[in-house]
Amino acid sequence: MGWPEIPLNSAAGQRADGPAALQCYLAAIAEVGETIEAISPEIAASFRDPLLLLHSRLSSDPAPTSRTLEQSRCALHEILQGFCEKARVRNAALARDLHQTLSMVTRTEDSSADRNVEHVERLVDFADRLETAVQSGDLQQLAIETSELRDFAQSIELGSRDDFARLRQKMIEIQRRLHEVELLATLDPLTGVANRRDLDRELAARIEARQEFCVLLFDLNGFKEINDRFGHLFGDEVLKQLAARLGSHVRARDYVCRWGGDEFVAILACDLAIAESRSCQIVERLNAPYHIRGDGREIRVDLAVSVGLAQYCSGESPDRLFRRVDESMYRGKHSSPSG
Repeated sequence: MGWPEIPLNSAAGQRADGPAALQCYLAAIAEVGETIEAISPEIAASFRDPLLLLHSRLSSDPAPTSRTLEQSRCALHEILQGFCEKARVRNAALARDLHQTLSMVTRTEDSSADRNVEHVERLVDFADRLETAVQSGDLQQLAIETSELRDFAQSIELGSRDDFARLRQKMIEIQRRLHEVELLATLDPLTGVANRRDLDRELAARIEARQEFCVLLFDLNGFKEINDRFGHLFGDEVLKQLAARLGSHVRARDYVCRWGGDEFVAILACDLAIAESRSCQIVERLNAPYHIRGDGREIRVDLAVSVGLAQYCSGESPDRLFRRVDESMYRGKHSSPSG
């Protein structure tokens, strides 16, 4: 979402002063934004700008008055109420659609049962009439009954085929919508790459399969200054372009996700030596200038991307693996000329 990082410097147990309390409040607003996007990205999109505006107004006022804070609390309450109402309406619509589908299946089964009874009765009647025609030797009547029986059999086939086709189309539609919901739940709504939730699944799958892989963590240095100078919408465009570049520089068997904020993760299916070489190539590409269009102008942005990496060791937990990746990244930052 491009939320700025909010440093929380208060020591544990220390009384929160005004600035520290404001920082906590800003961090809470950012958490709200991230949470509602994780819950329902398609609904949260319409509440994103109001939350960013509220966040921006508070962060630009170093000493807000109690009235300002009360107004911001009311605004946040209204935003959350609006989100809850939209989510309720959408969930009700999905439940209604599912109920209609189940009702259709039930009606189809009921009507099929009714038709089957009717078909059996008509077939018994046909059998009696055919037997009478055979016993009487009336070939003309026998031909008529045979023709009617053939037509009746064709009508059964066509009716069953139409019912099946309608039901199959409905089931295809349900499967498509379920797939869309599952896909949205695993994608970052801003950049279109996988999100942190999907990363947990990907890591578990590779660990279970005993695959060799390395994890790379990319961090954008000075991204907060870009947001502060040009605005969050501008910063979002930078994140989108960076995600696209990162995705284009990995192979099909590799993996890319947005870790959160201005951090991205890549999983490379290779050993550490190869991952180190490839990470240098990727960083060089990510550090190339970004050109963002907006307000009738094009602005060039230069970024410095830090990277940390570690190879997965058999038996270690994902948490332990990412601690090593973090340590690698911060070592790289502190050893660089700009770090």
